[in-house]
Amino acid sequence: MKDITLMEQSHQNPILIVTEHGRMVTANPIFTQRFAITIQELKDQLIEVSNFPYLIGKLHCLTILSVLCIVKVNKENGHYRLTIFLKADEISLPVLKQFLSLLQEKEQYTPKNHTANYEFAHIIGESQKLLEVKELAARIAVSSSTVLITGESGTGKELFAQAIHHASPRRRGPFIAVNCAAIPSELFESEVFGYEEGAFSGAKKTGKPGKIELAQNGTLFLDEISELPKAAQGKLLRVLQEREVERLGSIGKKRVDIRIIAATNRDLFELVSAGEFRQDLYYRLFVFDLPIPPLRDRKEDILPLVHYFLDKYNQQLNKNINQIHPHLLKCLMDHEWPGNIRELKAVVERGVTLSLGEELGDNAMVKRIATQTSQTQCLPSNNNSKTLEEIVKETEKKAIVEALEKSDGDKTMAAVKLNIHLASLYRKMAKYQIKT
Repeated sequence: MKDITLMEQSHQNPILIVTEHGRMVTANPIFTQRFAITIQELKDQLIEVSNFPYLIGKLHCLTILSVLCIVKVNKENGHYRLTIFLKADEISLPVLKQFLSLLQEKEQYTPKNHTANYEFAHIIGESQKLLEVKELAARIAVSSSTVLITGESGTGKELFAQAIHHASPRRRGPFIAVNCAAIPSELFESEVFGYEEGAFSGAKKTGKPGKIELAQNGTLFLDEISELPKAAQGKLLRVLQEREVERLGSIGKKRVDIRIIAATNRDLFELVSAGEFRQDLYYRLFVFDLPIPPLRDRKEDILPLVHYFLDKYNQQLNKNINQIHPHLLKCLMDHEWPGNIRELKAVVERGVTLSLGEELGDNAMVKRIATQTSQTQCLPSNNNSKTLEEIVKETEKKAIVEALEKSDGDKTMAAVKLNIHLASLYRKMAKYQIKT
């Protein structure tokens, strides 16, 4: 949307048009007059925030061209129209403070940590495989049935979980996320199922509701469900079957109305066969299966994702990188991306941080990274007889051993180096029989 309509041209309020990533496109005459800027000067400048889908239809405080403004956001033709009602340099400070306090008072009643921040529009990519998954997820969203999201690490499983919640009839309810691998097994039941007064030493006198109760009338997202402790699997099964939860130390049960979305990067059926996961729980979770394709199977989504992350880190790091070195671009497209979108995001962040000019990959460090990426892709494989799971296990075990060696056996430090929770490290060490 390059032009503003005739009505907007004559609008009495300043109007600014921006892209979904916060880049200014154009404005009406009253805007250029009040902000003392030309259309050419404002083009491609960035707004401080880019989460415009969540601002639509309401008044918000935004900083525009270094001036605090009261703005209403609307979407039109793929862009966002910002109508400015108040500018801090044009009104009295008491009036502005009063308005800000009203907004802040409203914000206090919004449990931000219990909301879904993403919807399907935030899932970047137009490949056929991704569009098919988004369509299936959107159809699943309208029900309250349990969903099992499967896919490799870094493919965006929680993003899909939040989008499903946001598109569901429960969208006004809480979205509670639990990483099953991040909670030590001895604390899992008290954290997820809650506890009553005196349930154990150190328990709060008032007791504590668990994550399941907090998700009442909303969605409970259980990430890395494969790491769910065996003792908790039976209790979760009862929640799914009976729709009731029993706190630790309680003699009664509470009815719960929740939807459960689980996610895993492991094959649950194999875990069932190995006796590590309850078969009855597996079938309860497997009502809807939503497999997320890895990035290597939808390479046409790489470039849109790169540009999305470029905009994100340009804004965060105050850079203006608008080109990609041809050699780096080829490496990005050739790489297999074992870490999927999470790995791609890290590469772009590193590239934006290290680039000195307006081109991504115009410095020696990033070119070296790109070369390593390309070489990794071209390395001959001696593992043709091994399955992908076997290769992943060997690689994971080797990484853990190296992290422990570099940390002189300090497990906490090793967990930090591996960017995993300490409880996950202990489980993986037991799994691979690694001793220090």
